[in-house]
Amino acid sequence: MSANLNFPLTSCADKKAPCRVLVMGPTRYWVDLEARLLSREGFHCDVFKKTGWLPYIGWGIGGTWRRCDVICHVYGVWNWLVSLMLSMAGKPIIWHWIGSDVLSFKSGKASRGLRGVINRLAAYKWTKTHIADSPEVAEELGSIGISASVVRLLPERIEADVKALPTNLSVLSYWSNSRKDFYRGDIVLQLAREFPSIQFIIVGATNGGSIPPPNVKFLGFRNNIDDIYERSTVLIRLPEHDSLSAMVLEMLARGRYVIYNKKVPGCHFAENFDEAKEALGQIMKLKEPNIGGAQFVKENFSVAGEAKKLAQICTRLAMEPVKPAQATRAEVIAFAMRAIMCLLLIPAAFLIGMVRLYRFMKTRLSRLRV
Repeated sequence: MSANLNFPLTSCADKKAPCRVLVMGPTRYWVDLEARLLSREGFHCDVFKKTGWLPYIGWGIGGTWRRCDVICHVYGVWNWLVSLMLSMAGKPIIWHWIGSDVLSFKSGKASRGLRGVINRLAAYKWTKTHIADSPEVAEELGSIGISASVVRLLPERIEADVKALPTNLSVLSYWSNSRKDFYRGDIVLQLAREFPSIQFIIVGATNGGSIPPPNVKFLGFRNNIDDIYERSTVLIRLPEHDSLSAMVLEMLARGRYVIYNKKVPGCHFAENFDEAKEALGQIMKLKEPNIGGAQFVKENFSVAGEAKKLAQICTRLAMEPVKPAQATRAEVIAFAMRAIMCLLLIPAAFLIGMVRLYRFMKTRLSRLRV
């Protein structure tokens, strides 16, 4: 179940060398990025990047997590089953919050009912350390009683040189098929209709069967978008909730312009269609790269620095004294309760899944008969 990224193998038997970390989470991009940061510091990282409860159950039964010293989950507390299984692993756990996960924890499905109870226990009682991707995310976590250190998940792509602007102005934006509303994709499409002579490039999503303006091109998911950055003039990013987008930093580092609904040096601030339209009109008149934005990234963000901070946290947790084999009565009771909950809730989740599958198949069959 665990995919090895072939990072340098080190031993922490003497507690002097960097230790083995299991990096996991629901999003491949962020999991791989966290593992790369740790690898810069000589850590060996096992990577688990699956979604759905069945792979997690298999992971728990497989027991590959036993060889790790620290478990680092990239994405906040979001899934009751993951929260429960990680709490039973007996390893120091780090939850790395990246932005929208805070919103889900506070008001989404993850906060309601029995799953909410388990997730709150995981966040407030069972976890060693919380990390936030930005000071804003740390402040938001602090408002709900979760203390978090700040370690930015910075991609290597911010270490780029300023390039001349493309001859033809083009606009870049991002959203996924399932989160168009969250990223306010309608505003971007409205701008495309307002500026028919400008090409708009959308990464992450396909057109999903809708009829976009003729000057909009959907590229879907891309592993490498360096060439897309180079042929783009401006990024438009207007999500409902955000940390500090890596995409914003990557564009600024290349001397590109950004229309953003967060007040960030080097960016044009816009919260709605009218403000974004005005900002885009201003950028259309510019012929030189965004030197100020590139300088802001270079002076304030360091991939090596963030990797070192993350490594220090993982090393500190791995080097904490091991508890005596004789566990306290309270710890035994707490572990037993979690085990019982796991044994009861996993079959319940399976039955719920089977019922949903039955209903889905029944609906499809009835439609076919009609």
